[in-house]
Amino acid sequence: MSQVALKSQAVTAVTPPLQTPLPDLRPRYRAAIIGLGETDNQFSHGSKQAKTQTHAGAYAAMPDIRLVAVADSDPDQLHRFVERGPSVTGYSNYREMFKAEAIDLLSVCSPTPLRHKIVLEGVQAGVKAILCERPLAVTMDEAAEMVAACESAGVVLAVNHTRRWEPVYLHAKRLLAQGEIGCLTSLAGYYPGRAFTVGTHLFDLMRFFAGNVAWVCGDAMDRGKVELSLSGYLRFRSGVQGMVVSGCDGTDQLFELDLVGSRGRLRTSGNGARLELVRFEEGSSGAKTREPLSNPVEEPVETRSEQGQGIEAAVRDLLACLQAGGTPACSGRDGMAALEIAWALCESATRGHRRIDLPL
Repeated sequence: MSQVALKSQAVTAVTPPLQTPLPDLRPRYRAAIIGLGETDNQFSHGSKQAKTQTHAGAYAAMPDIRLVAVADSDPDQLHRFVERGPSVTGYSNYREMFKAEAIDLLSVCSPTPLRHKIVLEGVQAGVKAILCERPLAVTMDEAAEMVAACESAGVVLAVNHTRRWEPVYLHAKRLLAQGEIGCLTSLAGYYPGRAFTVGTHLFDLMRFFAGNVAWVCGDAMDRGKVELSLSGYLRFRSGVQGMVVSGCDGTDQLFELDLVGSRGRLRTSGNGARLELVRFEEGSSGAKTREPLSNPVEEPVETRSEQGQGIEAAVRDLLACLQAGGTPACSGRDGMAALEIAWALCESATRGHRRIDLPL
């Protein structure tokens, strides 16, 4: 056999068979959480909430994301989370976390007065997307600075007004767009109290259906607490009328929204668990009036399952915006607008129910 043939055989013998390369299943994005409070925010794995209703649970549900770090100044909260949670590094100082970790997605769940500084420092640290709890900030100036910093740096900023991603409200929005109740003429919202912590959820939801607010008149339901509970009247730029009704002490957890149109009505109840569609039908008596005829509405199964709900859906939305561009369902500017309504109602209440025009 020739020398050339031997070389050819040797090459053939050591050449491995062709194989399809295995996909890289490692998470592409690194996430971190600042603020692990259980009693208020309930974001640790010791929470009574369902897994996907926590920031940690939402990240755990995403194959493309790995939670790598958490920060909290409370050593007990930090120890409890790290002990029960996934394999993450815990930091008592979030600034040390920013120095040590490369973070893509950041959840800001700290007390409200700290959010402004954390978001600004997160942007400086190179974070690519931020999911901030509500309210976005304490003051309008702080909120505006946070939004401007994120927009200038190309950081995606979402505010966790969770109902923007809840199936019942999304389905109600579709029914409204399809003309099921005609043109929207008014809406009324009920919440248990605490205008900034809970009320901003409602104010954001009302903007979701009726657009921007032109002016408000407000009334303080209680004046002796740290956070006011505010009721009032909202006039939207679209001409839609709005009413906000607050509970006095927050004991009864009533959160409902009632939308009335030219041909019917949509009403949510059970804190977003149920949706009722009412149509105005001609009365049997022959009078020139119409009577309400109501039916419970079951949202389509795909609506409930395709994106999850609550915080999980918010994180999916944030990730999609990070990957492909676009604006989150509840952006930084949406969060700022909800905060502005709360402050406008507060200003009106302190001025003897005077009309307050927006923007402030």
